Amino acid sequence: MKTKLSLRQRLLRIPLFYKILLANSAIVGLGAVAGTVITVWHVRRYPADIHYELIVFFAIAGIVISFFVNRWTLKRALEPLERLQEAVNQVRQGQTDVQVTLGSVSDEQFDRLTETFNRMLLKHERHTEQMQQLSRQILQAQEEERQRLARELHDEAAQALTSLLVHLRLLERAREPEKAQQNIQKLRELTAQALEEVRRVALDLRPTILDDLGLGAALEWRVDEFTQASGVQAKIQIEGLEKRLPRDIELVFYRVGQETLNNIARHAQAKHVSVSLRRENGTISLEVVDDGVGFNPAVRPTFAPRGLGLLGMRERMAMIDGILTLESAPGNGTRVLASAPLKEDDTDGAKSI
Repeated sequence: MKTKLSLRQRLLRIPLFYKILLANSAIVGLGAVAGTVITVWHVRRYPADIHYELIVFFAIAGIVISFFVNRWTLKRALEPLERLQEAVNQVRQGQTDVQVTLGSVSDEQFDRLTETFNRMLLKHERHTEQMQQLSRQILQAQEEERQRLARELHDEAAQALTSLLVHLRLLERAREPEKAQQNIQKLRELTAQALEEVRRVALDLRPTILDDLGLGAALEWRVDEFTQASGVQAKIQIEGLEKRLPRDIELVFYRVGQETLNNIARHAQAKHVSVSLRRENGTISLEVVDDGVGFNPAVRPTFAPRGLGLLGMRERMAMIDGILTLESAPGNGTRVLASAPLKEDDTDGAKSI
């Protein structure tokens, strides 16, 4: 409910242009009336006088009165602008928790300017917090990825290579052809196992299928890997991807799909997952829907997020002028939709990052 303003408050809140115009109009009007009264009085009182001294008196009085009235009017009218300037100086000094409040002399134009300024500061503060959070998540994701790679190389590839060395020594000591043949066969199996582990780690970091065959084939491969690793029934549908997309768009959408599937495997407890990749009407979109436990998007999850998370996916989408939306509710699963515009001249390898 708006508070009813008095006449004085309404006059003080009129735009700056009209404040100056009314002040000067008042000076001219009152000066004309006062000058006329004084001139008539002087002529009647001193009829024989020439009256030229009145011109000097009126000129000096008009200048003095105009100076002080305009000074007072402008000082009061520009108080909101001075407050804005003080806030700007505080922001330049590094303060971000600044909010400008205007007094009763602020007009509608200053109110809009102040509201916009406060919104910009609030948005800047939130953006700064998000960047700090993203930086922490990036460092955490890097460390977790290094730990995962070190663990997998140690547990799988390193053990296979150690077994390879042991059987090489046995082969050196073998005296009978049959035992040598058995050791050679075992060496082949161990070598193939080590190569497979190294290949799997390399594909996890950057699947060559993404560069060779494109986004559709890479996501199909990722969905198959997800099904085999998690046991969750996942299906993928691809439409309109007869042509290759720019490399940066393919990489961003692949990483978004990969991160979404990883989150489903860790937290969703889903039984079915549906992945849809479509290109239509100049837009590329990726939709991932699961029937898991869901969560409240307005509340930060209690589990410790791994990888770049939702903020990281949104930052990736912003790099290609895309958007990412998330819909979820406790017990109703989760829907992630990523979409980005495509230019008509977008061709294979048009961009790279």
